[in-house]
Amino acid sequence: MTKPNTGEIEPQESARQELRSYSIGFVASLLLTVGAFAAALSDLPTEWKIIVICAAALLQIVTHMRNFLHLSFSGEQSREDLLLVLFSAMLLAIMAGGTWYIMSDLGGRMHDSSHEDRSTSLP
Repeated sequence: MTKPNTGEIEPQESARQELRSYSIGFVASLLLTVGAFAAALSDLPTEWKIIVICAAALLQIVTHMRNFLHLSFSGEQSREDLLLVLFSAMLLAIMAGGTWYIMSDLGGRMHDSSHEDRSTSLP
């Protein structure tokens, strides 16, 4: 992988390893997607379908992080990678939670039955 005593990476070996990583990630993602669809279309109880689909989704997240984003939580940059993932997850949680709060509040205000329509009660 590296030239002796130089620390330089050989381009062909690096490209071969990346292609292998992408191929493994693609096949794993394809199998997990097909598995999730098969579970959804099967005669399993609803609880088991949800469990299988959620497990496939979590495994697919790990596959994408490892094979496509090349994030590894062991090594020199493991702390920075972990902080990057946690910060991104926090931002997504804030955005999704804020959207859910705003939409549920607006829905509650629109369907509030305690206020009467004053246009129909004119004298």
